[in-house]
Amino acid sequence: MGSERSVRLVLDGEDGIARLVLDAPPRNEMGRGFFESLAAQVGKLKDLPVRGLVVHGAGRHFSSGADIGALKAGLAGAQPADAARSLIEATSSFQAIAELPYPTVAAVGGCCLGSGLELALACRWRIAAANAVFALPETSFDLMPGCGGTVRLPRLVGRARAVELVLSGRFVDAGEALEIGLVDAVVDRKDLQTAARRLVERSAA
Repeated sequence: MGSERSVRLVLDGEDGIARLVLDAPPRNEMGRGFFESLAAQVGKLKDLPVRGLVVHGAGRHFSSGADIGALKAGLAGAQPADAARSLIEATSSFQAIAELPYPTVAAVGGCCLGSGLELALACRWRIAAANAVFALPETSFDLMPGCGGTVRLPRLVGRARAVELVLSGRFVDAGEALEIGLVDAVVDRKDLQTAARRLVERSAA
């Protein structure tokens, strides 16, 4: 498929597995343009012959999450409705991914923070590279996760641990993420894409 701003939708070969590529290097940071692009690409999925979806970042990282500086400035500025609209777009896009009728896998390498983690949580499964790190650091910026993470995280790790992770904003490495149920598998970075596709294929079958 074509490229649009900072998210690409790619349909590989004839196996019906699509890839949603977060392509805003170096950290795949999520600004307003990113969320608009994501909404446009997710909207295309319903018209494609897709049997599974892999979401991953371009380059070393999955996503460092929202541009916190721009978000706070927007909420405090003259047009807070624009910043709020970005959050609504993100939440709607993440929910649309969660409701897709076929397997969805987040293939996570590098940092997976804030709304980046909330996007990964919207997928049915998460596979992490050994170098992956996870956090919801919004409270460090006097914000709260606003794209569904406070709902989806407790379903995976339990309410008490979810509260601790949200309020502390601390970082979780791949090993701990696997231990607490945040991810479903940890693999070598070089095997990440292959493992994600195999999981989609097994689930779709």
